[in-house]
Amino acid sequence: MRKMNKADSKRFSDTISAAGSMTLFLLFAVCCLIIIAVAASAYERISVNYEDTFNGAAAVRYVTNKLRACDSAAVAGGDVIVLFDEGYKTIIYERDGVIYERLFPDGSEVVPDGGEAVFRAEGYSVKEYGSGLISISAEGDGGRVFKAYCRLPEGRRSV
Repeated sequence: MRKMNKADSKRFSDTISAAGSMTLFLLFAVCCLIIIAVAASAYERISVNYEDTFNGAAAVRYVTNKLRACDSAAVAGGDVIVLFDEGYKTIIYERDGVIYERLFPDGSEVVPDGGEAVFRAEGYSVKEYGSGLISISAEGDGGRVFKAYCRLPEGRRSV
């Protein structure tokens, strides 16, 4: 049997220390890679869901906020909403899955054509119920339907 001297003991402890350090570093690197993979997967799911819901939900919120901000409003023929403010009218309408908005000066004829594209939203619809209540709905890219109910502001006018 051979007896360990101080030099052999020192080399052995240095080897064990280096192996332990490398093992801890490897464990740290593996944990970092796992965390990065999980975070990337979560980000992808969130991103896809956000894109699926953004257009439909944002379109419905946009139209309801415009309704709440105007002086008066009217639903004109199907999915066309006319908003009245002092000095001008705004028309919001849908064509081929795109919601458009256009401004007109007071006294001019309102035509649902030539507006600025605001949102892409399939299945956009406006339904008027009695006593000034309307529902606004739009479909997101993933097929999810977003709906909001809103009261037309007081002082309704005919178009």
